[in-house]
This record gives sequence, C-alpha cells and structure tokens, in this order.
Amino acid sequence: IKLYSQSHALVIGIDAYTNGWPRLSNAVKDAKLVAAALEKKGFNVTIKTNLKSAELKQAFEKFFIFKGESEEARLFVWFAGHGSTIDGEGYLVPADAPRPDKSKAQFKYSALNMRNFDTFVREANAKHVYNVFDSCFAGTIFNTQRSLPPAAITHATTQPVRQFLTSGDADQEVSDDGTFRKLFIRTLEGEERADANSDGSVTGSEIGMFLTNRMTNISHIRQTPRYGKLGHEDYDRGDFVFKLASLAKTPVASRPSVMTTELLFWQSIKDSKNAADFKDYLAQFPNGTFVTLAKR
Repeated sequence: IKLYSQSHALVIGIDAYTNGWPRLSNAVKDAKLVAAALEKKGFNVTIKTNLKSAELKQAFEKFFIFKGESEEARLFVWFAGHGSTIDGEGYLVPADAPRPDKSKAQFKYSALNMRNFDTFVREANAKHVYNVFDSCFAGTIFNTQRSLPPAAITHATTQPVRQFLTSGDADQEVSDDGTFRKLFIRTLEGEERADANSDGSVTGSEIGMFLTNRMTNISHIRQTPRYGKLGHEDYDRGDFVFKLASLAKTPVASRPSVMTTELLFWQSIKDSKNAADFKDYLAQFPNGTFVTLAKR
C-alpha cells in the first residue's frame, strides 16, 4: 500500500512567555530535537519558536492550507508550550497571552481555542494529519481512544484521519524535563517497543497507547497523556503511519535465520528414500532439531 507521496511537519516550541506564564526551559530545545528526528524520517520540517498570538494562529493556518494541499501528503504537528483549560475548553498558549486569572477575556482573545484548531485541520486535503501537544488541556475536539491498535497496516489505515496526542490531561502539570520528547523520539527510532504488532511500522494509535502507559507509570499517575481522533465520521477511520526504517532508504532483505533455513531443508528431504539426503542434512546441521530423525 502506498501511503504517502509527501511528508510535512510543523514543529513549534515556546519558552519565552512574557505575560505572567512561567518561562519554560526545554520547549524550544525539544522542538529542535523533534525536528531533527523527523527530518531523518523524510519529513520537510518547518520549525517556529516563541510565537506570539497572531503568529501562532497564522503558522497553523498556513501550514494546513498550503502544505496540506495534496491528498497524498501527510502532515505532522508538534507543539511544546503551555496549554490551559477554561470553562471546559482547551487552549494553546502563545508567548504573549496573559494568564486567565488576570483577564479571562484577554486570554481567550490571545490564546488558540482548540475548536478553532478543529477548523484548521479540516482545511487540509491531506489524507493523514497527526498533532502532538506537549502540554495539558481538555481534549475538547477529539474522542479519547482506549482501543487496541489495528492488527496490521491494512487498507483501513489509508482512510482519512485527524489524530491527536497530548502529554497530559486537563489540570495536570506537564514536566519540563524533556521526558515526553525523549520517549516520543525513541518510538520513532524503534528504541522503545511501541510497535505493538511488530510489523515494522508504528501508528499514531500505537504511539498514543505506548506513551499513555509509559508516562503514566514514570510520573506515578501525575501526568496521563490522552490520545484519540477527531470526533467526525469523515476523519476517524485511518491511522497515521511511521516506518521504523527511514523512508529515504530501501530496506535490505534480511537473511533467513538458521532455524528457517534448517526447516526448509528438512521439509525438502523428509520424505526422501535416499540416505545421502539425510547425510547432507547432518553435515549442515549437526546440532539440528531433526538430527535423531535424520540418523534413523
């Protein structure tokens, strides 16, 4: 199955908050490291840092409209920065937004309501869109997923999808120590066992399931990621796919294991009436599984 012809990523990190929010230490660093990991995976990466209100909204809108023009493209978004939940609504916080306890109206005007983000992701014609937020807020536009990942990369995977992953739930404090970023990059590089069905690819659902379990355990339930798909019948059928080998390289066929070679050899001679065939087996596999039968 040909999944994608283009791969685009928008990576955003905001450290330098200027209007009452605590400054962060690792959001920009994490964004740069994620961008480097995505480039290794064949993505064309746009990286933005310390965006103010208008800049943040424009960056998302331009990315989804222009980079998502092709139906055969896949789009990936990484946002590291503050998130917040006000009156049950989730928001991404730009560098210049005031704190809601100082001015709720000014905060709502400056921050990016996730319901507006819903509009942005629908502007893209791209088949698959995956959004990862290293921040905490209520998942107001996606249905939290707790089902198992698909058994394999099948035709169902190719259907349109808008997926989301947050590093924590509403009203939780996200650690600013790079742990979430480290685990995410390790899943892309195959260093963590996120590939639940061992098919050589890792999907958005598998990443969500793995990071939810891993972060929940590491943080002792203080930080519980949420993942799911846009609550819309046209955008919840597929699954975003990362190959665990670089897209730029053609996989080299692995040599059959010794066990596989022995089994094939044995199956080819087991009904033979020629003793020489069994002598050949014993010569090649002196400690093989079928030595006793071969001697007999």
